[in-house]
Amino acid sequence: MEISTTSTPKFIQDITQLHVLFQQATGELIVADEEESAPNWSIYFYLGRLVYATGGKHRVRRLARAIRQHTHNVNVQTLLDSVNPTEPVWEMKLIEKVIQDNLITIEQARSIIQASINEVFYSLSEQKQPKSTWTPFEALSFKPIVALSTVQTLDSISAAQEKWKQSGLSHVQNMIRGFTFDLSPYIANPDQLRVMQNAQAITDKTYNTLNKIINGKNTLWDLSIMMHCSMVGVMRSLLPLVVDGIVAFKEIPDWRSPKWASPTQPHKAEYRGLIACIDDSPQIAISMQHILAPLGYEVLGITEPLQSVSTLLQRKPDLIFLDLIMPNTNGYELCTFLRKTTTFQEVPIVILTGRDGVIDRVRAKMAGSSDFLSKPPDPTRVLQILQKYLQSPEAN
Repeated sequence: MEISTTSTPKFIQDITQLHVLFQQATGELIVADEEESAPNWSIYFYLGRLVYATGGKHRVRRLARAIRQHTHNVNVQTLLDSVNPTEPVWEMKLIEKVIQDNLITIEQARSIIQASINEVFYSLSEQKQPKSTWTPFEALSFKPIVALSTVQTLDSISAAQEKWKQSGLSHVQNMIRGFTFDLSPYIANPDQLRVMQNAQAITDKTYNTLNKIINGKNTLWDLSIMMHCSMVGVMRSLLPLVVDGIVAFKEIPDWRSPKWASPTQPHKAEYRGLIACIDDSPQIAISMQHILAPLGYEVLGITEPLQSVSTLLQRKPDLIFLDLIMPNTNGYELCTFLRKTTTFQEVPIVILTGRDGVIDRVRAKMAGSSDFLSKPPDPTRVLQILQKYLQSPEAN
């Protein structure tokens, strides 16, 4: 929750770097939750602007909250019953449909989307070590309705976190293990709450309200919308009850419609190893990530060739893709040096280059390379190399 004055949350660092590198990019930033079993998050960009964000444990709850917050007389239950939650970015398709059906206005849709983006960003900025992967798209699968500034969005998140810090509630993280706004408060000691009512420490109205909404079915995010107040206000009202042991917190599942088919766990590829990609262009590593991640490989992107040796010695990849032409060095020299190092004498080294001539191939072989790959990397050829040198069964 709290932004340190000495360190910026890793997610904010990642998104800021992405903004610098790909200011006009279209694509998806996939962020892996620090809990490996939790669903990933997806953030969508169109020409460098934020257009949507979703994912995490409470993907459906988040959308339902945003709809209730920014619309009137819309039956959220009925809307969600009609969607197919297995479709990518199904939320945007739903929003497009309700606009066409005149159930909400464009302005309301923009407010819903912006609320979702802000909540996703806030949640991700709390995580200590999220892992981000950028996948470029030629076009999005939906029509953007908003186009938000990344910098302004990050500024608003930082301001909200600073407000939380200044409220004096930062110690809540130490009081409640694993505290997030996705936790659900519930009455853990109803007898003590009744004693407070009988002693007139709380009014009958407050007692009834607490029993109604602090029921273990609503998250703190939900309560902020239901109570029409900020998260600071929600926590300040609950904190005395938490300290007295009357209110506790627990995790609850995401909402799902009884009309939806039973959920199936997405297939997660078995981890198969680490592959290094040494290229001064970060786009090559991103392309390799897009090809290799679904097969279970981790891609180590290295854009500074002079720092590559220490990184390679530390991580010990199973295969190395090595650019031929880089500032201050070249692939031939680096390949020769690696082959003289005991650690990399047997590691497959594949030279990457835009020049695919006979002389280049001979020179690469003399430097000790295992193979040659033209740029940009072709997925079929990359998989063939995996099957040849790492015996990857998916590459057949």
